[in-house]
Amino acid sequence: MGDVVSSHLDEGKREIITARTRDVMREFGETYQQQYAVALFNSVRYEIEGGGTQSQLLHRKDPLVDRSIFSGNLFQYLEENRKWRNRFVFVASSYSISLYESKTAHDRSLHPKVTINCAGYRALKSMEEYMDLVNNSLPGVKARPSSSPFVKCATQFPLILWHPYARHHYFCVMTEKEQTKWHAVLQDCVRHTNNAVCEDVSELAHAKGVELV
Repeated sequence: MGDVVSSHLDEGKREIITARTRDVMREFGETYQQQYAVALFNSVRYEIEGGGTQSQLLHRKDPLVDRSIFSGNLFQYLEENRKWRNRFVFVASSYSISLYESKTAHDRSLHPKVTINCAGYRALKSMEEYMDLVNNSLPGVKARPSSSPFVKCATQFPLILWHPYARHHYFCVMTEKEQTKWHAVLQDCVRHTNNAVCEDVSELAHAKGVELV
């Protein structure tokens, strides 16, 4: 600018600038690719759980092993006597769900009433969804929510773990906010246990020299 006369770059200078730019963009691209996945995960986690985000996601300083991912109280339907009971629910780091008579029973390390492995399940939050799945899985049989032996929910906010070949589990809560929170927890358990099964199968196949298609 001013009295400085600009000139075109010669071929050598252009090659130097191009090479340096390529190196910088390659390093930036690698970092961006890693951090974009972290930022996306944190965004989804914030929408589901609320609150702050994990600042050191790539290198967790506080591992979850042997710790609770989530815990709280739900009403569970007991099929043997068709009654609802309040249960303390403990979700372990393995994403298995354990139901106790009470929090005191858990704190005393008593055996849980039920332990659920969520692999293969679907987490539902309405009887309409549940009936649709029941009808689709039983050709020729049309079930109604009000007909026996199907469950009559104690509240307006049910939570159901449905499986095509295993026992179904019925829960309910008192508010819509609790229902949304617990539904997200159940979905996480299903997703993580399904992924764990896939990883176990892949490792077993690799050990036996089998290629999975």
